[in-house]
Amino acid sequence: MSVRWTEEQQKVIDLRERNILVSAAAGSGKTAVLVERIITMLTRSDDPVSVDELLIVTFTEAAAAEMKERIRDAIEKKLAECPGDEHLLLQATLIHSARITTIHSFCLSVIKEHFHTIELDPAFRVGEEGELKLLKHDVLGEVLESHYSEGGKEFLDFVDSYAGGRDDKKLEELILNLYEFSRSHPDYRRWLQKCVDNYQPETEQELNASEMFQVIRRNVRRYMEDAMRLAEQGLAVCREADGPYMYEEALMNDKQIIQRYLEAEGYTDYYLAAEKTEWMRLAANRSKTASEEKASFVKRIREELKDIVKDVKEQYFTQDVENVLEDLRLCRPMMEILALLVDEFSEAFEEKKKSQNMIDFDDMEQYALRILTEKDEKGNLVPSKAAAEYQEQFREIMIDEYQDSNLIQEAILTSVSGISRGRYNIFMVGDVKQSIYRFRLSRPELFMEKFDTYDREDGKKQRIDLHKNFRSRSEVLDSVNFLFEQLMTKPLGGITYDEKAALYVGADYETSAENETEVLLVDAEMEHAEARAVARRVKDLMCTKQVTDKKTGVLRPVKYSDIVILTRSMKGWGDVFASVLTEEGIPVYAGSTEGYFETREIGVLLDYLRVLNNRQQDIPLTAVLSSFFGGVTCEELAVIRSAYPQEPFWRGVTQYLSEGENETIKEKLRVCFEQMDWFCEKIPYTALHDLLLQILNDTGYGDYMAALPGGEQRKANVDMLVEKARAFESTSYKGLFHFIRYIEQLQKYQVDYGEASLEDEQSDTVRIMSIHKSKGLEFPIVIVAGMGKRFNQQDARRNVLIHASLGAGLEAVDLERRTKIPSLLKRVIQREEVLESLGEELRVLYVAFTRAKEKLIITGMLKGAVQKLEEYDMVRRQKEKELSFGRLSHVTTYWDWLLPALARKTEKQPIILRIIDDEELAAGEIEEELTGVLTRKMLEEWNTESVYDEKMHQELAEQFGYQYPYEQVEGRKMKFTVSELKKRAYLAEEPGELLYREPEVVPLIPQFMQESHELTGASRGSAYHRVMELLDFTREYSSGELKEAVADMAEKGRISGEMAECVRTADILGFLECPCGRRMQRAAGKNLLWKEQPFVLGVDMGDVYPDAEGEEMIVVQGIIDAFFEEEDGLVVLDYKTDKVTKEEQLVEKYHMQLDYYARALSQITGKHVKEKMIYSFELQKEIILY
Repeated sequence: MSVRWTEEQQKVIDLRERNILVSAAAGSGKTAVLVERIITMLTRSDDPVSVDELLIVTFTEAAAAEMKERIRDAIEKKLAECPGDEHLLLQATLIHSARITTIHSFCLSVIKEHFHTIELDPAFRVGEEGELKLLKHDVLGEVLESHYSEGGKEFLDFVDSYAGGRDDKKLEELILNLYEFSRSHPDYRRWLQKCVDNYQPETEQELNASEMFQVIRRNVRRYMEDAMRLAEQGLAVCREADGPYMYEEALMNDKQIIQRYLEAEGYTDYYLAAEKTEWMRLAANRSKTASEEKASFVKRIREELKDIVKDVKEQYFTQDVENVLEDLRLCRPMMEILALLVDEFSEAFEEKKKSQNMIDFDDMEQYALRILTEKDEKGNLVPSKAAAEYQEQFREIMIDEYQDSNLIQEAILTSVSGISRGRYNIFMVGDVKQSIYRFRLSRPELFMEKFDTYDREDGKKQRIDLHKNFRSRSEVLDSVNFLFEQLMTKPLGGITYDEKAALYVGADYETSAENETEVLLVDAEMEHAEARAVARRVKDLMCTKQVTDKKTGVLRPVKYSDIVILTRSMKGWGDVFASVLTEEGIPVYAGSTEGYFETREIGVLLDYLRVLNNRQQDIPLTAVLSSFFGGVTCEELAVIRSAYPQEPFWRGVTQYLSEGENETIKEKLRVCFEQMDWFCEKIPYTALHDLLLQILNDTGYGDYMAALPGGEQRKANVDMLVEKARAFESTSYKGLFHFIRYIEQLQKYQVDYGEASLEDEQSDTVRIMSIHKSKGLEFPIVIVAGMGKRFNQQDARRNVLIHASLGAGLEAVDLERRTKIPSLLKRVIQREEVLESLGEELRVLYVAFTRAKEKLIITGMLKGAVQKLEEYDMVRRQKEKELSFGRLSHVTTYWDWLLPALARKTEKQPIILRIIDDEELAAGEIEEELTGVLTRKMLEEWNTESVYDEKMHQELAEQFGYQYPYEQVEGRKMKFTVSELKKRAYLAEEPGELLYREPEVVPLIPQFMQESHELTGASRGSAYHRVMELLDFTREYSSGELKEAVADMAEKGRISGEMAECVRTADILGFLECPCGRRMQRAAGKNLLWKEQPFVLGVDMGDVYPDAEGEEMIVVQGIIDAFFEEEDGLVVLDYKTDKVTKEEQLVEKYHMQLDYYARALSQITGKHVKEKMIYSFELQKEIILY
């Protein structure tokens, strides 16, 4: 069945030769449309595009893999319709190497292809997160130490002003934060200079012309226009028949105060307006005709109005212009020092990484930008020659999730587009309402700049809006639209939520009940009240609710896996909800993103490593002895401590082992220490991850952990540590000591990997996840919890604030007077930080609500819920649909947005609002307890002899009586390579030879100590095989020509230099001149020679396992070196470089391998294999097998 696209979707699919911005609402099918656009471009009859001519950039590796898979499936589907289409066949081949990638992966490929242009060693690697964190602090410590040694006055003044505390932790944090911000800019040095320039104003005229003052004017106007609307609203009520007319004079005075702000031009005008503010007292309400309710309403309006004006004064206008300029003057040299430190650190850090052949994720973007751009005479970035190559290659640049791009990513992708050549070929898709990665320095304003300037009509820069939502029921969409048309505004959320931004129903659902959006206000004192309310609601849903099955499209009862609980952060929420739901008997999964190092299994294992490295550590040694490894009880530890109270504990343990009286304790210590001594001996020559695996296996600790409650999770955590050790060995740090230090530094700098993920998509559990993790996903029932949690505004309270466009906001510190006051720039940035943070929170809320397909439930704690709801009654009188900017920007929880919006709810909106108190929660628990008692009573009196359900009885009997029909294959390998079978058969023929061999211990020898040597054994064999594969058998070679051919292979990178050196051309010539070589050359001339032919063959299980019964098949796979066809059949040939003295050795060892090759060829081609041959380069002869 063909898909019916909407008119807008069809435009997205069809339009070409222009820049296109697709504003795709949640659930609008943007990925499906994007894939269809790509497929259409690949399969159109006129001028089809090749997939390697497209650059498709996605936000995550998972999204890139999914998109590549979708395109591959679509190509295969088209191929099934047109099986002979050569263009499609080519696309099916190219799709595996297509540039469908993340921005970082694309940048990495650019660097690998052009490393020489930036003088980067081609053997570079990407540093591991923890290693880079440690390296940063090491380098920064060196930079600061250098300045301390110099003792410059400006630097020491800077330290006195902003370091604080006894160490440089705050100073380091400040420099690193500014460094991270700077790296998201195409020209980070120019941005740092702008940070300095922001403190340059020396006159009021320069101040009024500055960017910070323009921000002040914009915000003051927004607040004062809100205040004026409130005054007008109050006056309208005063002038009603029963209105409080006596308040009118005060409100008219308020309007004059507000008007002074609105008419102000420069800073001094605003300052004077703030200073002259005098509020008139409200006249006494003695009139019997005036409504008390309306009088109270006007009072509340006036308080809100006064709060707005007061807040503006306190934020911006507490100082006159002379003091403001003096503060900027004080900050200027401090900002210069800070910019210098960041620049020096940046250079030192880059040099340190280069010295270790390492780059990080920021380098990927910065280096790619250096390769793809250069500066013109005006200092602007223009595409380089390298970029021109990509411009020729890519016919279109496609960017998914464009709202999450930053400035440097924009510059990189623009440089490889055709824009500089007047060719518009950038396709961008995203939704600014879902831009929730501000903490990764994304810049949604890039999206909005194009959203506002691109034409919706036909043109070179065109915008297309996708409004229809194909995910959710109408009840969900109506609720979301009702709430966000009041909450999301241009000043706060980045976009006005009007009819163009609203969601429209596109999904077709079967009618069902209980789909209204529920808002649950939990006003209870009970511990974990919200989690208990959610657990109660989940149980109710499991009993009564039906949802649409994704596969069949019909209604079915709810399963646990249909329900997701979303929270703003997992910290402090995930564990609580998981614990309460588990307590209530609800299966639940909550993926933790923190607490890895605090888990018991990891903590003990790390202490064991610490003791192996240095036994003279009291706390780690105590932890090990009292754990599984030592088995020493607390009482026994006390005995040891009491025996040697004056000695360090580690020494007391050592002495007790030789002198102690309790034999049981001594035996435990002896076993533990002997085991540790054995591992200590292995440390010098054993890889760290192998050491960990040996500890887990030899001590039984791995099995012990797996057997504990939650064993699967514990085992996954331990496996994760082994992988971290493996990754550590590829870093610049080596050895057990450095690994322990590495882990301790990670803990110090709060790098937490989170527990290993064990989530099973198919498991029937309620999932708890953060809203960020849910982005791009959908669930039948979504419970958004934590609406009463206060927003995290810590970033706005820092000593130094950083803003993407305004730079760094410093405190004005006067060291002589020992005074400190926020500079005007800091106060401006502080307000911008709060507003942008709130805008992000609003978009996070939108993402959470739009995950729901059929039902949305919103929950949160709210003390005094009834009173709070009454306070928001005044919102109903507001004429404007949007809530005022003042109200929207002065919130501390999600409830502060939702409750005013919900106050306007009518019966038209499918929203049910309920207050849940202690009484209701307690009643639910009592009911649950009674049900449990009755169930227990019923089970105790159950007559086990009776059959109550015959059908169920039979099903249970069948299930418990089931026997696995393939027991003979259990524990047996069912897939082999030919080499494995050859080795198996050869060893079985040798009497006394074991099929299992102990792994060889290879000492870890540093590279500089290793002697250079010619390739031997398997490596030499690989070299000969590769040369024989690449050699052109249709031509004759002399010795010199053959040497040139091998050298050419090496020069073109088709074989390595080492391979080329170990190939003896005399050996190859000997083969070419032998009868077999001549036969191959004749076959090659007729195109009847095939080389390196892979195959998969099915053989009877009995051929490999003689004791096996039945008709099971074993899969055998391999690669045939060469075969050729002659008139009377096929000839299969295998090259061998084994060191042998007689041909019988090769026949005995490889006859079975050639048998499998012959069987595979006969099965694949349907032709007779007449000869099986081995050519020995060692013996310089061909051997025919019969």
